[in-house]
Amino acid sequence: MSKKILILGGNGFIGLHLQKRLANEDVVVTVGGDVTNYEDVASKIKDQDIIINLATVVQTIGNFDAYKDLNVNCLGQINILEARKNINPNSKYIYFGSSLQFGRIDPKDLPIPEDYPQRPLSLYGSHKVTAENYCLVYKKAYNLDSIILRMPPIYGPSLDGKETRSLVEKFIKIALGNGNFTANNFGEDIKDFVYVDDVIEAIIKVIESPVQNAIYNLGSGCGLKLVEISQMILDECQGGTMELVPYPPDRVAFESGSFCFDISKIKKELGWAPKVDIKEGIKRMVEFYKNKKD
Repeated sequence: MSKKILILGGNGFIGLHLQKRLANEDVVVTVGGDVTNYEDVASKIKDQDIIINLATVVQTIGNFDAYKDLNVNCLGQINILEARKNINPNSKYIYFGSSLQFGRIDPKDLPIPEDYPQRPLSLYGSHKVTAENYCLVYKKAYNLDSIILRMPPIYGPSLDGKETRSLVEKFIKIALGNGNFTANNFGEDIKDFVYVDDVIEAIIKVIESPVQNAIYNLGSGCGLKLVEISQMILDECQGGTMELVPYPPDRVAFESGSFCFDISKIKKELGWAPKVDIKEGIKRMVEFYKNKKD
């Protein structure tokens, strides 16, 4: 019998890639649902085997709608957990956390394991921590299971033509136009990027596994300095220039600095590891955008 999968927020960057991948599987996929509306969520989750929550709001520092962020990232989580508790408690639930939950960490502590203290610098990171904690509370109170996948910045081709939030995509597009991009903190920060295809395969691993309740870090497993990644982009694009600059004064208090996830737990328990390293990922993206017709 085919599994029934509901993807909330399924028309975003990751959701479209996931839909494309699941088209090859024996599953029935439903996309949609307004997570800020309990009745809408409740009507969608009935009889679903797996619920994947990709609904989120990410806004720029200093120019954000606090209530929109709260409603989608926190109220939305409560609505999903309440609906599951009341209607479909045996469904497998996959929620996506973020590296921004951890804030600025001491580089000597890299790579960061699942139990590292979380001290977010942004409203988004704070709400992600809160939403994750809701899962833990509902587990204690109602034995409601959740699988949390924490992700670093994800990059890859945009399937709907919209701009993604990826720094890698931004730099590639500038370099392909022979423009100049800037690397903050003089490019010295260690960054952990993961290619979207690898994220999708991690989701498939979770779907197929017997695991019902867990927290996993995803990532490359080995961060690189931003200046090294930037140089790879320039080399692959065969154009553009890079300028190494300090943090902008209005953002320095919110910059997380160096970051890299420890992915040993998901490797051990689910057998997942990224297959696309940053050099190959950049090559794929450059080829995609060179061949893309507007």
